[in-house]
Amino acid sequence: MKILGIDPGLSSTGFGAIQCQNETPSLLTCGYIKTSSKEHTAKRVSQIYTDLERLLRSTQPDLVAVENAFSLVRYPRAGILLGSVLGIVYVSVFHHNIPMVEITPREIKNALVGYGAASKPQLRTQVKKLLKINHIKSLHASDALAVALTAFYRKSFKGKP
Repeated sequence: MKILGIDPGLSSTGFGAIQCQNETPSLLTCGYIKTSSKEHTAKRVSQIYTDLERLLRSTQPDLVAVENAFSLVRYPRAGILLGSVLGIVYVSVFHHNIPMVEITPREIKNALVGYGAASKPQLRTQVKKLLKINHIKSLHASDALAVALTAFYRKSFKGKP
């Protein structure tokens, strides 16, 4: 089974694909889709759509796991912009007829670190350990891999790595 994790964001959308054989996940690919804040929002969202479409075709995942983003009341515009990115993700995944799950940041941190308020560096360390890799270039890619791993453990082991 291949699981593609997505950490949505307008300036940087992280992605991480894992191959799951038996009880052992392994890294297929990871990275991020970067957009320029100098560009109009419509162009940035379009770029995310184009790159995500290419990613879905190349990885051919059996499941897509998306971090269920939340918007702080203090930053409603950020929530609206993030909503546009999520809309692109939902439409792309739906058009490829791929099952999708949404996972909250707290569940991801609990499943991988055992602490719902774990820091990004703690999460990254655990992702590297679980996938037996030495380096992940971006925190966005690391977060996306954490989403994919959580979906794997949720499905296979009821959240226990």
